[in-house]
Amino acid sequence: MTWNDALLIVAALFPAIALCIYIFKKDRAEKEPIPLLLGLFLGGVLIAFPAAEAEQFLSGVLDTVFSRFTVATDETAAYLPSHLYKLYAALDNFVGVALVEEGLKWLVLFFVTRKNKNFNSLFDGLIYAVFVSLGFAALENVLYVLSYGWANALIRAATAVPCHMFNAVLMGCYYSFWHMNEKAKSYEKILKEKLLIPASAPEFSGKKDLALSIVVPVLAHGLYDYCCMLETWLATFALYGFLIFLYIYCFKKIRDMSKSDMKDDTFVLAMLVAKYPQLLPIFRSAAESAKVRGVEPDMV
Repeated sequence: MTWNDALLIVAALFPAIALCIYIFKKDRAEKEPIPLLLGLFLGGVLIAFPAAEAEQFLSGVLDTVFSRFTVATDETAAYLPSHLYKLYAALDNFVGVALVEEGLKWLVLFFVTRKNKNFNSLFDGLIYAVFVSLGFAALENVLYVLSYGWANALIRAATAVPCHMFNAVLMGCYYSFWHMNEKAKSYEKILKEKLLIPASAPEFSGKKDLALSIVVPVLAHGLYDYCCMLETWLATFALYGFLIFLYIYCFKKIRDMSKSDMKDDTFVLAMLVAKYPQLLPIFRSAAESAKVRGVEPDMV
């Protein structure tokens, strides 16, 4: 390895590491254990390998399917008609790339953290998703930068790597609210057993948030890659417009989630009181009683 290669690797890793540090500092309620975050980051690195295999396989399938529709322009070249090329590009980017990459990131996020005892505050889902995504982005960036050099390193530091984080922010926000809704649902069952709320009351559900935690980042990732692939002036305009939107929206979302960060028990109690105002005096009484006894307040 040459000194230039070593410096390129450092330059490729720097954006992902800097963003990890930034998001870690935004975690206010309770800092997450470093081993857990490093494990999520490493999980993101490892899924890059099956992602590459899956993408190559799906690309081959698409090439085979669409090859029958190519039109020969001369003896050496064949092209898809414009409308079919756009369909090919959409399938390739939304399914063959975005669904594969975001789907694998989501699987790491879900199976590593869904029952983890440290997943106990509003910001946690976001920071977990970001660390998985930036682990993936770090390895991907090293491979691209070593292949294409310093100009590519600078461009990707401002575009591709932050976009991986932005997709993770979208994923993590919905994932956190899934966690909150599921915990609120478990509390509702206890309240129903104690006859404090009607047994027929519709329960909280996190199914929609769980679905959106994968659907939204796939759509965002697919749109970004689709615009990159088309290479028309309209696609380029849409690409940079979308990138600017993601910068503004996602950094604002990070700040908002950080400022409102709180333990899940506190957040869920607020959800329950908003839905069942009659519970407020009961919760207050329980909290005051626990304070007098010098113990943590129970749910009721």
